[in-house]
Amino acid sequence: MANEIELKLRIRETNVERLTQHPAIRDHLIKAPWSRKLVSIYYDTPNFSLLDAGLNLRVRSMNGGWFQAIKSTGQSVGGLHQRLEWEDLLTQNQPDFDKITEPHLAHIFADQQFRASLKPIFIVDVMRTDWLLKYTDGSVIEVALDIGDLKSSTDRACEHICPIQELEIELKQGKTSHLFELALTLQEDFPMQIENGSKAQMGYRYLRPQPLIKTHAQAMNIKRYSKPPTTLQIMQEALSSMQENQEILMKVNHTPAVYHMKLANNRLASALAYSGYRATDQDTLSIIQDLEWLAQFLISPCDIFAYENLLAILSGQRYQKILLSLGAWLHKST
Repeated sequence: MANEIELKLRIRETNVERLTQHPAIRDHLIKAPWSRKLVSIYYDTPNFSLLDAGLNLRVRSMNGGWFQAIKSTGQSVGGLHQRLEWEDLLTQNQPDFDKITEPHLAHIFADQQFRASLKPIFIVDVMRTDWLLKYTDGSVIEVALDIGDLKSSTDRACEHICPIQELEIELKQGKTSHLFELALTLQEDFPMQIENGSKAQMGYRYLRPQPLIKTHAQAMNIKRYSKPPTTLQIMQEALSSMQENQEILMKVNHTPAVYHMKLANNRLASALAYSGYRATDQDTLSIIQDLEWLAQFLISPCDIFAYENLLAILSGQRYQKILLSLGAWLHKST
């Protein structure tokens, strides 16, 4: 079992050449980049029992072999994905349930009827290029570029869902802060957008569409803490709230989402201002200034002009930089 920690970013295929030549990549390379084709088949029951259990089951073709992975759905804050992963080598291109030995997973997959109901539901077919980077403090990062397609898979047909143009920056060992530092450095030279959903989540969103508006993120519930929350706890919850409401606003002009996104924005700025760093730390001051800039566009309620303006802001690179900078601030000591 491994704890996977990575940043996911959307990148345009037209910027791939700039990525491969970027000094932030080339200066830390410890081996030549390598490319290979990956075909990943995701399995679930017709009523998505694994999804509801917070799990993904994947069988992947890679380098002439087959690999099985079970992943927890995990969590994502500021684009940083953290989830548990269990991986095994296979002898054929289908799940091997005897490989599943983790007690709570083995219990789920022990039922023969459940096993028989698991079928391919979607496929990720990409060409992956990897770069392995090492830093002076010993931290190691793997950068993976995936270009390809996500397709649904049924007994009758294989239907295209969406293109995959994704950059994964994964921590292999060392400091999480290097993930954000690298992303921010790359973002200075070409546009990228944070991807809070995994490829599996993209597939499931297609197969099981969610209501346009599920909810808006609520104000932080301080009562659930046994003692006053720390600055980091306040900021993590506020950042999650801001991104949840951002996702709603990218789909529809929803007044409560604008209001709660503004509350989260204000909470982040206040937490930074009283963190003890404001007088001396230029990075902290810069984030506060960017949050103050963002606040002027979070007008509730939005008329059509203000909403279209807000959509442009949320799709823009300055907002993406705010999210990455907040992630870097939260993980600067890890």
